[in-house]
Amino acid sequence: MEAADMVPYTQILYLSVPQEQELESSTSDTGLAWSKALDVVEQSQGFVRLSWGRSPEDRSKVQLHTVRTTLAQHQNFLYSAAYDHILQLIQPFLIPDTKPFARHAPLKHFTPERRSPLSPSTPVTGSAVYVSTDVTWHEGAWPLWTHIVRHVPGCIGIVGGELVEQVDGKSNCYLVYVGWESIKAHEDYHHTKHFASRRVVLGLGNDGYREYGHMVFEGERVKPGVKL
Repeated sequence: MEAADMVPYTQILYLSVPQEQELESSTSDTGLAWSKALDVVEQSQGFVRLSWGRSPEDRSKVQLHTVRTTLAQHQNFLYSAAYDHILQLIQPFLIPDTKPFARHAPLKHFTPERRSPLSPSTPVTGSAVYVSTDVTWHEGAWPLWTHIVRHVPGCIGIVGGELVEQVDGKSNCYLVYVGWESIKAHEDYHHTKHFASRRVVLGLGNDGYREYGHMVFEGERVKPGVKL
């Protein structure tokens, strides 16, 4: 199905790459293969934009975000010759015995007037998955939190959307990304009275969170003519 408010779906591809492999290099074998893989993504049906990044806590964790016009285009891509070609390009530098996996969500920008948390223009982005969310989360807690956190010093922007896939065996999971000026700004906020008096909001309408951490987006490609 497609998102009700017509927010395009994002495909998040999770990869395990040794931290010494320099994906951004324009001269190394790894960097050249990665660039060719991104070329294939860019030529896929419905392509709008892509961005990729690594976790500063564990640089072996890589995420490749691709926005396409429809969810069906994402799903078809995973069974295409183009995707097989990407796997052939990147397999030599993946951590042995690991396989990429994909998730999908309509990631809505709740602060569209600001820099995107999913872009290299944002220094660092905090992320988490809230599991077993319900109407209280979707219509109350999360919208309220987006209005609270956007005014916190160091907060850049907010993105979120409900995942198609289960996480940790839980359905109705909600993926969030919040851009920050630094990890320190993010972590320091968690020790303020402001956060302590409002953190209860994040516990409403869900059964907790998984996969808390950060991403630093290092690259981006956008379809010509698209305004972000």
